[in-house]
Amino acid sequence: MSQQPTVIRQSELLNQVVLDRASMQEMGQVEVLWTYPKAHRVFGFICKSGWLGTKKTAFNLDQLEAIGSDGAIVNSQPVETDAEKVRQLECLVDYEVWTDGGDRVGKIVDYTFELQTGEIHHYLYASSGWGGIVGSVYMLPPNYILRLGKERAVVPTESVESFAIYRAGIQAQFSKVKDLLKEEKTQVTEEVRSLMQQAKEKARSLKEKAKTVAEQLIDDFEFEEEPTTVSSSASEPAPWDDWELEEKPPAPEPKKPEPMKADTPKPNRAPDAWDDDDAWI
Repeated sequence: MSQQPTVIRQSELLNQVVLDRASMQEMGQVEVLWTYPKAHRVFGFICKSGWLGTKKTAFNLDQLEAIGSDGAIVNSQPVETDAEKVRQLECLVDYEVWTDGGDRVGKIVDYTFELQTGEIHHYLYASSGWGGIVGSVYMLPPNYILRLGKERAVVPTESVESFAIYRAGIQAQFSKVKDLLKEEKTQVTEEVRSLMQQAKEKARSLKEKAKTVAEQLIDDFEFEEEPTTVSSSASEPAPWDDWELEEKPPAPEPKKPEPMKADTPKPNRAPDAWDDDDAWI
């Protein structure tokens, strides 16, 4: 069994289906709460039933045994009443809230009360913007009400800013979201700045490292032993050297003189035996 609330808003009880505990028969619906504003107390509620809700019955608060999300259960029969008496019931809902300095603070839209005793804890009023945020609902303790008229309740001027907020209005929610976005933007900006600073430091470190490596390379190059230069004339022959060293082709051998022919007169000498060719024949 769910735990019953001890403090509820009057709007949570309005229009609830009323069931009799013994028979579980529907008794009607809650139309209005029966209150006594001067004592800031709830005494009971009025239930409507029948054709167009013309039948009115009254329940004392101590007859309310349980209240849930779908209905309220009563433990005894109601007392009949009439519409005229219901209209005479006083309630501060829709009353305007004014300061004793003549400023309109807002309008009462609801109130919270104790189920067991009927004591009203706070009146809830929607701010009109004076001393608060338009549309936000604030809690007005009953002991701050100085006077009650037929349509207005008067509170001290200096007390308005001390009233706690019950529910933030749309404007206040937008303002809160805006503040959250601004805070997140600031945080993101700081993170981006931090990353940029880290990138700059990293680039500076790499630059210093590259500079050191370059200087080291220059030093190594300057202290390295210079290679011996060989003259091209000693290593490679000049083009004309090839011409002088080239082996010349051998000169042709001189031809031997051919022997003289027979018509040449022979010198006077004794003929040899072999000179006479005919002797061999």
